[in-house]
This record gives sequence, C-alpha cells and structure tokens, in this order.
Amino acid sequence: MARVPEAELERLKAEVSVQRLAEARGVELRRHGADLIGLCPFHDDHEPSLVISASKNLWHCLGACQAGGSVVDWVMRAEGVSFRHAVELLREDLPAFAAPPPSSTRPVKVSTVRRLPAPVERDADDQELLVQVLRYYHSTLTESPEALRYLEARGLRSSELIERFQLGFANRTLGLRLPEKTRRAGEEIRTRLQRLGILRESGHEHFNGSVVIPVVDTEGRVTKVYGRKISSDLRAGTPLHLYLPGPHRGVRAARPSATVRSRRAPAGRRPS
Repeated sequence: MARVPEAELERLKAEVSVQRLAEARGVELRRHGADLIGLCPFHDDHEPSLVISASKNLWHCLGACQAGGSVVDWVMRAEGVSFRHAVELLREDLPAFAAPPPSSTRPVKVSTVRRLPAPVERDADDQELLVQVLRYYHSTLTESPEALRYLEARGLRSSELIERFQLGFANRTLGLRLPEKTRRAGEEIRTRLQRLGILRESGHEHFNGSVVIPVVDTEGRVTKVYGRKISSDLRAGTPLHLYLPGPHRGVRAARPSATVRSRRAPAGRRPS
C-alpha cells in the first residue's frame, strides 16, 4: 500500500488548524489559560470538555468520548472516514483551515460535509471511463514522491517521457473520490469499474501501489493497462506485474501522438 509521505503528513499537521476545524463544525471556543475550550461535538456535552492546545495544534476531550489527537484524528472522527481519506480531505481544504494569526477571531464558515471531486463521469462510455481513470492516475504520479523515486531509479524520471506515455500511479485514492457506494451513482460507477478491472470485487483498486502505463492502439484508444508494483516490501506471492482482464497486447513503437485520448481518431486517419 502506498503510504502518505511523512513530510506531507507533518506539513498538514502543522499548517491545518484544529481551532479552525472545530469552529467550522460550529464549536464555540473560549480562552482558558493557554488553551481553548468548548463543547465537544462528538458526544452529548453539557459542560465544556473539549480542550484545544493551540501552541501544539492538538485536541483532547476530557469528557465521555476521551478522544483526541491531531487534525487528522479530528477529521477521521468528524467525517467517519479512513486515515487516508482524512488526509485527502485536509489537502483539499488546506487554504480554508490554515492556522489563524494569534489575535485572529475571524469565524470560519466551511461545511464539514465535504466530498472530493470525482475524476470520472457517470455517463461516460467504457473507453472514456477508462481514460478518465488513467488521467487521474497520471495526475497523482506528480504528487507521489515514492513513485517518482522509483522511476528515477529505473532511469525513467524524464518529465517528457512521463507526459508522452501518460505514466500514472495508483495510490488507493481513486475510491475516495467516487460517489458513495450506498448511492445509485456510486454503485453504478463502481460496478462498471469492477467490470473493466480497475476495481476488484472487494472494492480495492487493482493497480494499488503500482506505476501504471496505458497501452494504446494506432488510433489512440486504450487497449490495455500495465501496472508495476514499486514497493520491495510485499507479502510473499504478491505479483509485481499487473494487467487488466483479457489477452495481453504488445506495445508498439512510440509516436508523439500516442497518448491517452478521449476521442476516437477519424476513420482512415492514423497518427503522424
């Protein structure tokens, strides 16, 4: 499983304010010595039991729930999401929740009911749906230090090569951006992605932890996808090489226009 880089995690913990997260959830805070206190939003609180240490950017409930931790722990509990999903939400909302100046009393009016933008469209046909997933993987590659280090070690770090062949990286965040599976749209998209082989029956991403390489035909249509695990710390028996279901197809000689396209080339016309 691709891990959140420690430097990125520490940056979020330092730059996102617990105070802002609490205020965004409607918690009224008041100064109590060096700390801030308020009613804990995670249980039926009648006396202020939520304590926020602004200097350490940590929170703790002294009441019934006894919860506490960093901004990541707050989002996990407030939104009922996984660790990785919480990190993605914090990345998305970083500007709104940046730490306030010491004397600031500016209120924050940001809903805590947030969804990450979906990278795929419900009404897309299978080819376009596959292309949209690959575009998302391509965008995540540039934000994945571990994947870039792997490419550099293999002599493939060239930005021109990455762009030309639309290399991507699957880091388990695609599912976080799909509509909830309890909704009709989410169930429909996930079912189609399972049929295409992007998702497994368990709902996990097939290419998780892999550099992803689209294989295209002479008309620029995606005919196959190849994935290569980048971690050396894998469970015994875990395959390094992954493909979509169906027969394997060869990779033709690269041409400048051989990138992931969303439309079929005009009949009779081949890429130059």
